[in-house]
Amino acid sequence: MNKWWLIILLVVGLYVPTTVEAATVDQQFEQQQTDVQEKNVPSAASSIGSFVKVVLSLVVVVGGFIVLMRWLSSKTQGMKATQHMKHLGGVPLGKDRSVQMVKLGEHVYVLGVGDSIQLIDRLDADAIDEEQNDQLKLRTANSSAFLETFKKQLAQIEEVRKKS
Repeated sequence: MNKWWLIILLVVGLYVPTTVEAATVDQQFEQQQTDVQEKNVPSAASSIGSFVKVVLSLVVVVGGFIVLMRWLSSKTQGMKATQHMKHLGGVPLGKDRSVQMVKLGEHVYVLGVGDSIQLIDRLDADAIDEEQNDQLKLRTANSSAFLETFKKQLAQIEEVRKKS
């Protein structure tokens, strides 16, 4: 439904008739002089009409941009899901030097990146996944132990305040 409103606004905004008159410089100057003498203040209707045209043009441009970006993101979403190579991380070692881990299929490659790229080691992806799961469990256990200790400390502080 939103797309139809944008299309309607685009058609209405682009349908504004424009006229072009060919005239000499002298004719234009005389016309401007007579316009200035006849009307010193522009009419409110023409000001409101100009404002409406500007707002509609802005809505059409911004709406078109949003529709285009959503369409492009939906088209590129499938490409991201089918990528076979995944960057796992890296560690900088100095200026223009680093060690990177890349997962490609069932293997994880440790690469040295500098003036050239060199293979340092090749690991199985299953071993890396198991190690990550172990680290996640350890973090969860540490956070729950910290939470229990924190609750005990809060309870002790609360008891001391009640006694005072």
